Amino acid sequence: MTNIILCGGSGSRLWPVSREQFPKQFCDLTGNYSLFQETVIRNKDLCNKTVIVTNNNHFNLAKKQIEELNIKNVEFILEPLGRNTAPAITIACLSLNKEEIALVTPSDHLIKNGKDYIDTITEAQKLAENDNLVTFGIKPTYPETGFGYIEAEGENVISFREKPDEKTAKEYIEAKKYFWNSGMFVFKVKTYLDEINNHSNDIYTASQEAFKNSEINNNIIKILESYMIKIPANSIDYAVMEKTKKIKMITLKTDWSDLGSFEALYNISSYDADGNVSTSKNVLYNSKNNLIISKNKPVTLIDVDDLIVVDTDDAVLISKKGSSHKIKELIPELEKISPNITKIKIDKS
Repeated sequence: MTNIILCGGSGSRLWPVSREQFPKQFCDLTGNYSLFQETVIRNKDLCNKTVIVTNNNHFNLAKKQIEELNIKNVEFILEPLGRNTAPAITIACLSLNKEEIALVTPSDHLIKNGKDYIDTITEAQKLAENDNLVTFGIKPTYPETGFGYIEAEGENVISFREKPDEKTAKEYIEAKKYFWNSGMFVFKVKTYLDEINNHSNDIYTASQEAFKNSEINNNIIKILESYMIKIPANSIDYAVMEKTKKIKMITLKTDWSDLGSFEALYNISSYDADGNVSTSKNVLYNSKNNLIISKNKPVTLIDVDDLIVVDTDDAVLISKKGSSHKIKELIPELEKISPNITKIKIDKS
């Protein structure tokens, strides 16, 4: 089995920790490794090969972090520009043996690695060997409006649903047949390529041309912009999964988070008796349920609750907990003040 790791995105909801040139998948948010490295480690014993699809700007970051892990049999596919997940996965599959089983994973999710995870992937692999396209659903624990949902009965997928409003999300929870869409897949390469050819031939054909005319140097496949730009941009859900009759869903039987917000980071962190997540060098007086991220200087809070405070060398974010996702809407305003503030990260350490 080959692990195809999708390593794009800017992670703007975690600004100022995450920047366009140093997005969240490369950040150490949880311990000794970045989310990208955690993804590689989690799947290295399940897979005999790793294919990393990233963009030209992030190649050196990805390569450096791979070298730190001393992982062998790694291939890079470099995109000059993003065209969403369907082209990225298609090009990666075109580089593999048609009988190979592919495990497609995002690079920026936090998943508990253990027997339950291994059992889930093994179960999916068996379904994939019988020419099914397998997706993974997450049993929802609250009415999240930031995720797409999968409606399913057992392994049978009924429908894919867009990100809902709060009322609809609550209805999904009550119905108990809707699952968060994890963005993870397992399938036989040939089965996937046949299905995208059948349902989104324009993506398949343009991806073939892009791959055929790519520059290959050892373990690096570089896609040329003149061909990449001709590929229609679309997600794998729209291009294939919502159309195919070969779709199956398995519930991911382990802890999962997309770490798409500071609130999500707070929820998976260890907190003190007052509900605060903070480094030891910070001082908190009569303050509860706060998240404080500060690397180089102490932060002091007095008589405040439910705050997110993120201090970096060149920027500070202070938000009420539950509202930090709105930073994405403010990125254009930040860039008016300082054009590089969301792109380049200053690190004096």
